Amino acid sequence: MSKCIYKHTGQGEKCEGRVEWEHAFCYKTQINEAWAIVPCCTYHHRGAGLDKDFNKFMAIMRADIDDVQRRMPKHNWIQEKKYLQNKYKNVVIGRRF
Repeated sequence: MSKCIYKHTGQGEKCEGRVEWEHAFCYKTQINEAWAIVPCCTYHHRGAGLDKDFNKFMAIMRADIDDVQRRMPKHNWIQEKKYLQNKYKNVVIGRRF
């Protein structure tokens, strides 16, 4: 996880700054699981390039949605995933970050 998730996806502008850890989701507190933490450069994490929904999209695509839904049932994870997939349907996710 050494590259910003925005690199090679066609989203946003040029990456700037060092790579930082973005906790894309909260469930009472930040979710500290590998699927929910995505690497973002400073520009896309704390700067004008921040798109929290895109960060969530990249995270939820890595999740085992059935497992997450079972363990954290107070949030409709399946609906959230469908919403984000529809919003970012033109994004090609090919490379791991």
